[in-house]
Amino acid sequence: MTHVHEPVRLQYWPPSHTVDAPDKWPDSYEFGSVEDAVAFAMTQSPSHREVAWLRTAEGEILKPAQIRRLWELRRDH
Repeated sequence: MTHVHEPVRLQYWPPSHTVDAPDKWPDSYEFGSVEDAVAFAMTQSPSHREVAWLRTAEGEILKPAQIRRLWELRRDH
């Protein structure tokens, strides 16, 4: 798994999309760390009921369930 303090991109896609879809990724929100991106994803309300995805600098993709788990772990500490 990625290091918590490396740059990441937070992007929102409709729930019908899959991360492996050939479509171009939508514009992203840039964050300096996974922790900051997770906090934004879990506290903001995206339009059109879109789903958050995180991409790390290494190209790792964190799906909604992984984002939610990182948020839960953060809140437990």
